[in-house]
Amino acid sequence: MDINSFPEYYGLVAEVLNRLNIPSPHEDELQEAYFIYHKCVENYDPSLSKFSTYYYQELKYHFRSVLRKAKHREQLLKKIMVLYPSSHIDHYFLQPPLDEREAQIYHFSMEGYSTSDIASLLSISKSTVLRERKKLQRKFSTYVSTPSD
Repeated sequence: MDINSFPEYYGLVAEVLNRLNIPSPHEDELQEAYFIYHKCVENYDPSLSKFSTYYYQELKYHFRSVLRKAKHREQLLKKIMVLYPSSHIDHYFLQPPLDEREAQIYHFSMEGYSTSDIASLLSISKSTVLRERKKLQRKFSTYVSTPSD
């Protein structure tokens, strides 16, 4: 068998992480790579390929899967933030970015102010508030699709 010890594959691990644009430090990823290494040692069939090729493919598969799951969690968080806004973290997760007036109308609406109150506070007409709310609804609908009745 042509299987080297794990430290000799650090370069291979680093190459996979760099190709997938996973930022350093890589301590956690190295630990995961170590477990993948042992799984590969157990499952390796020398008649199919070199160990390094097999290990490389398993690393790529694993870390792509990790990235895909992280992206999915981020998308779910964005949807949750639109459905259940929380004033202390809205500005970090709310996409697309809102202009100043949209942000003010959004936050006043979430705080329970009426259309008339918002219009008075911002010195704009009620119809402008309603138009801006409609615009917000269109912006948010691109991120959250709700089942139709």
